[in-house]
Amino acid sequence: MEKSTEKEPKLEKQAEKLIEKKEAAAAEDATKAEKFQAFLKENDINFFESQALSDEFHTTIFRSRIEAKGQTLPMAIFIDDSIFTIIRTQVATGINEKNIDSIKSHLNMLNAEYKMFKYYLREDGNIYLDICVPFVDETFDSRMIQTLLPILVQQLETVYEDLMAVVWAKK
Repeated sequence: MEKSTEKEPKLEKQAEKLIEKKEAAAAEDATKAEKFQAFLKENDINFFESQALSDEFHTTIFRSRIEAKGQTLPMAIFIDDSIFTIIRTQVATGINEKNIDSIKSHLNMLNAEYKMFKYYLREDGNIYLDICVPFVDETFDSRMIQTLLPILVQQLETVYEDLMAVVWAKK
């Protein structure tokens, strides 16, 4: 009888190691979006809503909101099969058409000053801020995305008032 109880802890340890190996193998086979979803769950981060698209890149959008200068801004993380993960924030909507030239000039100045961020004005009158992070499947790092979010907020805290002064200028 004693011999069987001595073997039980060894068997339990072997079983635990097999489970760990299977979980590690499954994690390696997971898509970047699945890895990010697992990271969110493991870290009890629940302020993202995900949407899987049926496109050629198998894009998953993780939507949320960030706050800068008292404004709540829509933000989304686009994770797909390409090497690029995009963190996109909608900074302004419905701009005054009379201000387009000065807005574009200001956005170009911001793009030249802050190499990590890309500001742009779309034809629909919305201003966006993108952070593009290259990740191949093997190097995808959810913590890097988590690290970039407070940097994004800090960036908007720094430039938001001046940018909106240009957007709202009366001409």
